[in-house]
Amino acid sequence: MVYDIIVVGAGPAGLTAALFAERQALKILIIGNSFHSSMLHEAYFVDNYPGIKSISGPDLLDAMQSQLISKITHERVFSVKKKNDLFLVQTEKNIYQSKTVIIATGSKHRKGNIVGEDKFVGKGVSYCITCDGPLFKGKDVVVVGGGDSAVKGGIFLKDIGASSVSILHRRNCLRAAKRYIVQAKERGIHFILDSVVQEIVGSDYVKKIKIKSLKTNEVFEKKVNGIFFEIGIVPSSELIKDLNVKTENEYIVVNEKKETSVPGLYAAGDVTTTPLRQVITACADGAIAATSAYEYIKQHFK
Repeated sequence: MVYDIIVVGAGPAGLTAALFAERQALKILIIGNSFHSSMLHEAYFVDNYPGIKSISGPDLLDAMQSQLISKITHERVFSVKKKNDLFLVQTEKNIYQSKTVIIATGSKHRKGNIVGEDKFVGKGVSYCITCDGPLFKGKDVVVVGGGDSAVKGGIFLKDIGASSVSILHRRNCLRAAKRYIVQAKERGIHFILDSVVQEIVGSDYVKKIKIKSLKTNEVFEKKVNGIFFEIGIVPSSELIKDLNVKTENEYIVVNEKKETSVPGLYAAGDVTTTPLRQVITACADGAIAATSAYEYIKQHFK
């Protein structure tokens, strides 16, 4: 079977692309990666999506999926290749053929690779301050990172009512803009520099962290209710390595039509060089990519 469009990714960008492709009565396949789900799954609530005052990330994804006729195939995608005019999408189970492909695999958080980190995800460990920060009003939190996002995140946490906020960075100075550092100090945010988190400890939820000083090698404990990692994200673009697609820092370069450097291949959402990585922009990208793919099919497959 040859599909018109294969959508790789079942987050906001991929689901919206599938929705718009279905409107054109195209033969589509949606592949949700069984190894890496949408980052929206990790959001306790989303309150900046137009028309919905507040909704959890998983519930928003469920609502998007409920609009689709097509079912989502959950398989890990290993590669996308092109042979003549068709794309070959290889998964752990099959090799699918399609006239066009939309890559909507998103990004993943850069993790700290710390003992206890995976155990307490959603139980005190978070990678999204704006998503989960409101849950920590009146509580003690630590932000790991030294850039603008970490310091601004600390300011946000303090402003919404966190009891205490500490910013922990492995170097002896922060990379954040000076004005953010000044604002953080004005709010009484504490800085722990030249240090790393060695272990996250708790029972059902995070209770404390073990911190190692890189200057003295001393290890000490700090009681916290939450720890936020703001050490960057990485795009999930590895599956297009065989196509020699143009990228910038591993993000897929697209134009205003969401076209990549390979004809018939489109990309949408956080995996691209988009200036804003939010649910609403991912949806817009998906809609544009599907419309562009439809136009491509009309022109090249008559």
